[in-house]
Amino acid sequence: MEGTLFINEAIHKAISDYLKFRNYPSRGEFQSFLVMVVRTLTLIYGELDIENPFRTNSERGFDINLKKFGLSDEMLKDFKNQMQIYFQNENNILVSKDAFIVLQKILIEMFMLRKSQVTVTSEETTKFKELLYTRNDSIPSKVYFYNKYTPNSDEIIQYFNSKLFESQHQFVFTEYKDIALSAEAYQLAGFNAVEVMNMKEEEILNINNKVYHFFRIKDTDLNKRNRLQDAISYYKKYGNTITTGNGYVDFLLLLSFIATGLMLLVLIGVQFMR
Repeated sequence: MEGTLFINEAIHKAISDYLKFRNYPSRGEFQSFLVMVVRTLTLIYGELDIENPFRTNSERGFDINLKKFGLSDEMLKDFKNQMQIYFQNENNILVSKDAFIVLQKILIEMFMLRKSQVTVTSEETTKFKELLYTRNDSIPSKVYFYNKYTPNSDEIIQYFNSKLFESQHQFVFTEYKDIALSAEAYQLAGFNAVEVMNMKEEEILNINNKVYHFFRIKDTDLNKRNRLQDAISYYKKYGNTITTGNGYVDFLLLLSFIATGLMLLVLIGVQFMR
């Protein structure tokens, strides 16, 4: 493939230098940032998955290999673009700094995708971490690049640690179901709202039925949620001794009892006056 460009100038030179100097690790060319990116790729995907597409000039093969653990098309495209951006602006720190950071974050994403698909040993994780550019580096060439682009920054190691923590803990995000009633409804009915919110769905529905029963709202009432709000308002004013679940009806019912009571008082008064 002599004279044929593989993907873009940056990736072509990076892989070419890696293959040329891999048996001479102390050479400066092997310590460059772009070659370090390729070294990281070989750790994640295996050397042949990087070398073979390069030797056959198969960008499609390269893409397939990098996507085998779930890398998105967008991130793959960004990876290629950021490699070229860094290559073309290596002496422009303002531009190359961003590419320096983004490329390492993409490599971290690639590694975590692999970790989610296959078993990754602690030794492999340690080796990957050692390839990142951090303030604790002891390799002179890595110290140079770190100080050049991200002096006194912990951004990369913090990003890695955050992603590693996520990969080691099973976060299950379930669809939120709007089944819970208001905290006030639970509390007035004698339940601990916080405890109810932490219950399983079936338990919450069971508690909800008890709350509706407390406020004397029928299970068959299709508008029982709205009815509940009226019942709560009524309960806070008059208690729960008499309620139909309909605030307006309850109010009329209360007025009828008050009117009846007043009539009785009037009748009793008339009797005494005689």
